[in-house]
Amino acid sequence: MIQICDHKLLIFLLLIMSVLACETTEILTFTGYEGGKVEIRCPYESGYEEQNKYLCRGECPVCNKDKVVESGSPAKDRRFSLTDDRTTHIFTVTITDLRTEDQGKYWCGVRTGLGKPDKYTEINLEIKPVFHMFGVTGEHLNITCHYNSDLKNNIRIKFICKGSNLSLCESSGVKATTERNSNGRYSLRDDESAGVFNVTIPDLTLKDSGIYWCGAGETGPKYKNKWISVTDLNIV
Repeated sequence: MIQICDHKLLIFLLLIMSVLACETTEILTFTGYEGGKVEIRCPYESGYEEQNKYLCRGECPVCNKDKVVESGSPAKDRRFSLTDDRTTHIFTVTITDLRTEDQGKYWCGVRTGLGKPDKYTEINLEIKPVFHMFGVTGEHLNITCHYNSDLKNNIRIKFICKGSNLSLCESSGVKATTERNSNGRYSLRDDESAGVFNVTIPDLTLKDSGIYWCGAGETGPKYKNKWISVTDLNIV
């Protein structure tokens, strides 16, 4: 057995192992809102179907990892759960009752075997505060979405969509955009000088209650949406 007596050399080797263990090519960003839930989808390579998967919080060092949930073990926090789809090679971590302190850096981890560094994908989790609004049936209502200067200086599409499930909201729940200023009953007006766009919903009905996401996206085939704010609308 090789013994390392120089503690400085030991620290150096641990740092090298840490860099190798946390090597990643892409940072995946997921967004949720306070009190809601988010599904973090972690892809992994073929051949690791039987290996344990986990979600690690923070820097995820070589030793003393803060694993919030791991396959085959009960989660430290019951709000976290993990399911593994070995056909699509994606394991999903669901977090319910989201809180602001859940925001931050995580790592999707896959065990590769004894003496081998785990496989990692870096995750950025954003938690948006919720603005509560109330409306009355038959009347109209304006949802106001404030955005920062970085969205003024880049060519971006502003939009609003409805849905507690962000992936469905993003794919099929778009109601109005700056490219198409009206969509059905929804209309959008953007004031770039003030950094705000307003969405008007006329003739409110009880079905208009729900979660609305204000967002912006870069133009082009590879655009990524940036979520600005979340509104919980209740109609009475």
